[in-house]
Amino acid sequence: MKIAMVFPTRESEKAISGYSVTLVDNIKNQGEDISNINYTAGSPFNVFKKFREIKKYDVVHIQHEYNLLGGYGLPFFALFFLLSFCKCKVVTTMHTVLSQKEKFKGNKLKTFLRKFLYFTQNRVINWCSDKVIVHAEFFKDILIKEYNFSSSKIAVLPQGIIENVPSYDKLKTKKELKLSGPVYLFMGSMVPDHGHDIIIRQADKMGGTTLVVANPGSVNDRNTDRVRDYIEENKQIVKQKKLEKFVRFDIFDITDKHPLWWKYFAAADLVLLPYRGGIGSGIFAHSIAAKRPIIASNIQFFKEASKNFKGIAIAKDDEDYPRVIKDSIKSQNLKRMEQECVNYFKENGLSAIAKKYKKIYCSLK
Repeated sequence: MKIAMVFPTRESEKAISGYSVTLVDNIKNQGEDISNINYTAGSPFNVFKKFREIKKYDVVHIQHEYNLLGGYGLPFFALFFLLSFCKCKVVTTMHTVLSQKEKFKGNKLKTFLRKFLYFTQNRVINWCSDKVIVHAEFFKDILIKEYNFSSSKIAVLPQGIIENVPSYDKLKTKKELKLSGPVYLFMGSMVPDHGHDIIIRQADKMGGTTLVVANPGSVNDRNTDRVRDYIEENKQIVKQKKLEKFVRFDIFDITDKHPLWWKYFAAADLVLLPYRGGIGSGIFAHSIAAKRPIIASNIQFFKEASKNFKGIAIAKDDEDYPRVIKDSIKSQNLKRMEQECVNYFKENGLSAIAKKYKKIYCSLK
C-alpha cells in the first residue's frame, strides 16, 4: 500500500508542515510506504500540477486547514472533487473545525458568507473522505452535530509530540540568554488571537520576566502587516505602562529548526497560551516535548486537554492569569506539572501516535 501525505512546504508554512514531516518519518518507522507531496501554501496551482502524481497512490492523506490553499478555501473544493474520481482512499486531517455557532468580527453579510463557505466545505470533506482525523473530541462533536458526519468516519488522535528534541540545563541556558528568576514564555506566531496583550498588560503583577519570542512576520498568517502592527501594539503597552522591567521582546526569524527555539523552552518555567480563538496549538505540543508546563485560556481546546493532562493550568478569565501563574510557579506545583508533561509525552509521543495512523491506513484496504 502506497501512501501520500499532502501538506505545505516548510518555506511557505511552519506549523502544519513541521508536524507533518515528523509524523511521516515516524510512520515510515512503522514500516509503511509513505511519501511527502509538498506545495506552496496559498498557491493551489502547485497542488494541481502534482495531481497526476497524487492520484497514483492507494491512500492520499490531506492535511487540511480552511485557507491553507489560499483563495478563501475555494481551491479545496476542486481538490476534493478531483480526488472523488480517483481510486485512492482519502484521509483528511482537519486541524481546525469551525462551528456554525462561532462568532466572527465584521458585518453580517461577511459572516454569513464565511459560515456558508465553511458549511459547504465541511460537507464536501465528508462526502470525499473515507476517514477524517481530528485532534480533539469537541471537533468530532461539531462535525457530527452540525455537519452530519458519521461517528464511525471520525478518528480522534491527539497531536503527536515531537520526540528527541534538544535538551538543555535550565540554569545554564537562562544565564546564556541573560535571563534570571521566573521566566514566562510566549513562543511562535504573534497575532491578536494568541492574546499576548492580555498578559503583557499585567506583567508587573506576576513578577519575573514575560519573554516574547516571535518572528517579525508570519508565513502562517500570510499577513505581515497584521503581525507587525500587533508587535508594535504590545511594545507600546510596555512603554506606556513602564513595564520594561518585566517584559522582554526577542523578535527575529526563528522556527523549531533554529537551535535557539529549544533553548528558549529550556530557559522557561511556564509557557503562555492565552488564546482568544477556539483553535488548537502547535506550541502546546512543543511545550510538552520540552517538558514545560502551560498556562492557557479557557477555550474549548485547552479545557478538553486539561481533563486528562494536569501539566496545564487554565485561567478562568483575563484577570485570572496573575493568580494562576503565581500559583503554578510555586516549587511544589511546578515540579508536579513538569512530571505531568513527562507522563503525557510517554503516552502521546509521535512513535505511539504513528502506530495509530498505521492502523487507520490498514483499515482502508
